[in-house]
Amino acid sequence: MQYPAQSDISEKDQRRQYYKYAAINFAFYITLTFNGYVNVFLQSIGFNPQQVGMITALNSGVGIFSSPFWGMLSDKIRSLKKVITVALTVGAILFFLIPWVSGMYIGWIPLLFLLIPISMFFRTPVMSLIDNWTLRNARTQKLNYGALRAYGALSFALASLALGYIIPRTGVEFIFLAGVIFTVPPLLLVVFIKDNANKQDTKNKNLTFKEMNIGQLFKNYYLVAYIIFSIFLRIPFQSSMIFLPFLIADVGGDISQLGIAMGLRALAEIPSMLLLKPLRQKFPLYIMIIGATGIFVVECMLYSVATSFSMIVAIAMLNGIGNGMIIPAGSSYVFSLAPEHLKATTQTILASTNAIAGIIGGLLGGLLIMLFDIKQFYFIISIMLSIALIVFVLSFFIGEKILGIKRPGLSLN
Repeated sequence: MQYPAQSDISEKDQRRQYYKYAAINFAFYITLTFNGYVNVFLQSIGFNPQQVGMITALNSGVGIFSSPFWGMLSDKIRSLKKVITVALTVGAILFFLIPWVSGMYIGWIPLLFLLIPISMFFRTPVMSLIDNWTLRNARTQKLNYGALRAYGALSFALASLALGYIIPRTGVEFIFLAGVIFTVPPLLLVVFIKDNANKQDTKNKNLTFKEMNIGQLFKNYYLVAYIIFSIFLRIPFQSSMIFLPFLIADVGGDISQLGIAMGLRALAEIPSMLLLKPLRQKFPLYIMIIGATGIFVVECMLYSVATSFSMIVAIAMLNGIGNGMIIPAGSSYVFSLAPEHLKATTQTILASTNAIAGIIGGLLGGLLIMLFDIKQFYFIISIMLSIALIVFVLSFFIGEKILGIKRPGLSLN
């Protein structure tokens, strides 16, 4: 793949591209706020923690295959744009249908156990695909990826805060109609924005799977180590997010105000994202990932002693600081390690680790809450996150001292 030289990019073109991808991120991340209310909806129609955990596990099972599928397809046909367009459109239509089938069964199985996972086959991969598209263009156009990603955090925060006000007045079913309406702006942006990063690729024929040589991914020790770490991290992390509504209910809070916690958490992500560029000039990306994971450990320890909704909101903002660091740092780290022709595939394989974690985290979380109370559950989650942190740190010792592989440094672009 040939990228344009940095000197070929004028300041005017740079600014134009910056606003385009800032707009895509701002518009798209609004749609993600509705996902957080699916479990609230399920709870509102009488689903218990085990049923919610089961649907989450099914969603994650689909995500294991859907994310790499769409990533490999986009690399094969050399067009992120076409794949994102299809996934956004079909995912929004299926999401809209969820409340309409909530009372339907196939035998004794609720139809939601099928429809929600099918909708997630299309919805789950879109974030990593847009992330990859943004990263590609940030590199070719000399754009600040952290700043672009911060627009997504800002829109997510504003939409979450708005939903925290709207949902108690409209009912949680509102999210399914809003999900369709707010998919239209990012869809139009994706369709009409010119894909500069892939313009050389689109002139060439599609790659065969043999030419893609996916096995090349697994020859990079630090990339494989990060994928393994991501699984260890995301199992407790996903579990902690899935069951946050139950913690809110336990302290006497109103779960329909979940959006307030989500919104303030997303606002707290923005400073960390804006600091990505200056921080990575001083620290390797993996140091930032280690720091963020440490913040998650402290977060879950604090959840285990939370006594009010206001405390949960404050702790969620701590999560935002860590999330704002690990999202762009993790994406940039993986993007830098991945082969040029497998960038989207690598990002979506990483996304599939979230799906694996969702399966285990959903089932494990439901079981732990049955055996322990919700606060003990969060203390156990903090221990699991600590183990993930230790595994990641040890991977660098093993790589350098045992395998003799130099660790990635500040030179990653």
